[in-house]
Amino acid sequence: MEESSKERSYLWPMLGSLAVTAVMSLILWTQGRIWWCKSGDWAVYINQAWNSSHTSQHLFDPYTFTHVLHGVLAFWLAGVIFSKLDIRWRFIIAIVGEAAWEVFENSQFVIEKYRENTASLDYFGDSIMNSVGDLIACAFGFWIAVKLGWWKSLIFFAAVEILLLIWIRDGLLLNIVMLIHPMEWIKHWQMGV
Repeated sequence: MEESSKERSYLWPMLGSLAVTAVMSLILWTQGRIWWCKSGDWAVYINQAWNSSHTSQHLFDPYTFTHVLHGVLAFWLAGVIFSKLDIRWRFIIAIVGEAAWEVFENSQFVIEKYRENTASLDYFGDSIMNSVGDLIACAFGFWIAVKLGWWKSLIFFAAVEILLLIWIRDGLLLNIVMLIHPMEWIKHWQMGV
């Protein structure tokens, strides 16, 4: 009997996450986002980060790792702001926040900002399935942070950021900097110029 109650206690956050994903997908569709890569390539993961018609069009890509870091950040923020709430409800808050970001990130305003301020010159927004993949990555990052705790998840965050800087010359923090206060020398470094 106790096991069944425990399983049910995780059912609501799971159902809530699925509902948030469905609503986000519907909103993105009404914004004119495509469901999958318009090139017709059905790869689940694409290993291209720059100047590619495939970036942000498949379920996962190198930028998926920045969304894992969104989950870590959401764990920290929810822990500070909603410390009295059960972890499962903090998880739902994180998923709602990530879904809201995906909708905002795919607005014409933000797409134009990415094109102007970053090396993503041909960025035209995420596919709906890429946004779903980003939501999955955020959920994964949240639960990694839950398992690691505050300090170990900070080390994890720093390690992923460094790896991304070396691998794709970008990362979550650099992406935020370039979106808010672009610097030409960073843009040239990212483009390998």
